[in-house]
Amino acid sequence: MLAAVLARRGVGRVIATDLGERAVECARENAARLGVAEAVEVVRSDLFPPPEAGRADLAVCNPPWLPAKPTSVLEQAVYDPDSRMLRGFLTGLAERLAPGGEGWLILSDLAEHLGLRPREQLLEWIAGAGLEVAGRLDARPRHGRAEDPEAPLHAARAAETTRLWRLRPAAG
Repeated sequence: MLAAVLARRGVGRVIATDLGERAVECARENAARLGVAEAVEVVRSDLFPPPEAGRADLAVCNPPWLPAKPTSVLEQAVYDPDSRMLRGFLTGLAERLAPGGEGWLILSDLAEHLGLRPREQLLEWIAGAGLEVAGRLDARPRHGRAEDPEAPLHAARAAETTRLWRLRPAAG
């Protein structure tokens, strides 16, 4: 869906990746149904397209938000064991960006509110990957679980913020 949004916003060439064959098929079907198949290429790959795809002006990642082990295929969208996908994106980003390019990391701070990953750790991973924060956009939740005091995890959901971190290779 992120690839389709980018294509609809005018990005002329989008390469979307996923490891799951079913997810790749679904993304291709969505691109065709939404009329953006000409601009969106979907490939089965781990995080980044193959090197022959070249460097990107923009790389976008929306990893699972909680650093825990999934117990089902459905939970893979929510749980990222040992933050593997998040750390992989950060450590591989700088070498895959074109000069002047940016990486956009879309990540909820729910893990912070649940005590699973402190903000300082994320900032250390960003710096350790040779990246710097070029900017950040924050969005507060507007769903029932954030407003219902009877909902499981209400306190964490009510405090949750989803952030778009704009990252670029560190200067110097």
